[in-house]
Amino acid sequence: MSQSWEVIQEGLFHYPLDPGQKLALIANRCTGCGKAFFPRRSLCPHCFEEGVLEDISLDHRGIIYASTVVHIPSPAGIKAPYAYGYVQIPKNQIRIFALFTGADPFTFKPGQEVELVVEPVSENHQGQDIIGYKFKPIT
Repeated sequence: MSQSWEVIQEGLFHYPLDPGQKLALIANRCTGCGKAFFPRRSLCPHCFEEGVLEDISLDHRGIIYASTVVHIPSPAGIKAPYAYGYVQIPKNQIRIFALFTGADPFTFKPGQEVELVVEPVSENHQGQDIIGYKFKPIT
């Protein structure tokens, strides 16, 4: 039986999850300077060392650093209005770019706590869901 979805980009997160596995974005950290990166990199842009990056799982909770609402549908098929912005992951000392979900797009504000989810972003030409990571408000 084939799956009815595809991942927006391989290597961003594990899906489907194994029993007991928690949803997490896959990033990497430079063992030389300690900086973390998402999506993963092959070369540290801070110290320019190759081969010193280790994979890490990011915490599933964060705080909105900045957000905006888009009023025009995206070429990728995301219906307007939709919200996106930067989420600060304090535990991993990293800020990532993400779509927001689970509430009115106009309600997402800096300082708001959010958590990671995986859900459809759009559909491919065969009608399969294309899934990606998003953040939703913590209730």
